[in-house]
Amino acid sequence: MTTPHFSAVETAKRYPFPRPDHSFLYVDGDALPLLSLPESLEDSEVEAGGRPMSAGRLLRRRGIGNVAPLARRTPVLAYGANASPERLHRKFAPFGPAVFPVLRATLHDFDIVHAAHISSYGAVPATIEPSPGTVCEIALTCLDERELARMHETELRRGTYRFGLLRNVRLEPELLPAMETVSSYVGDCGYLAPEGAPCALAAIAASRRRFRALSQSDIQRTIQAMLGAPGPLDAFIRAVIDDEAARRARTILLREGARPFSCPDFAPTVE
Repeated sequence: MTTPHFSAVETAKRYPFPRPDHSFLYVDGDALPLLSLPESLEDSEVEAGGRPMSAGRLLRRRGIGNVAPLARRTPVLAYGANASPERLHRKFAPFGPAVFPVLRATLHDFDIVHAAHISSYGAVPATIEPSPGTVCEIALTCLDERELARMHETELRRGTYRFGLLRNVRLEPELLPAMETVSSYVGDCGYLAPEGAPCALAAIAASRRRFRALSQSDIQRTIQAMLGAPGPLDAFIRAVIDDEAARRARTILLREGARPFSCPDFAPTVE
């Protein structure tokens, strides 16, 4: 995968990053439209070069074998950057060949909101929060044991997320039956509530949304005002990209006024 060059500040502003409007099979940096998803990934069908092809044939061409079936994979909500092929490539390129489905999905009675911490690249990332009646458009990754361990490395190492089971949900992924239990990362710092309520991500499509939706630039300006830090927005973002201590200090300040995840049906399994 060739990723266009963006400055560090532009990269932060692009969160949660572009994602396809279809389900895909992530294959070592490529996002191939996924046409079918049987139990064996090798038997699934993808679109490659503008025509259908069995995933097994494509994987053999690339010298990739031993792909875990669906029964040995963990379905994990992907509501932010983890639904974007370019960000998945950044996570998995150093890890070696990775192959997993990324399925479009609708999640009922939740919304995707701005978390109360700053990412390593300066963005205000996402978390989930109950929102009765709201239906949001997200994705579902199906990760084998090795891929899940790599995802944990990228999501849990800074202590800003927890991982666990979310029960009693209504999740409707493409190509798979509806689910009532699914694994998810949840923001351990809570969510931003500058006016007493969460702020949804404007980049994530949702119907019957109850929370005010803000873009990445909007939420950065909001926390700039919350922290009393005047000046150009780009300089405000840039200040924490290369300075981990400054980034941690800003997260500590945001966490002081944050609200915790309010779903009683979440049970952490890894923190």
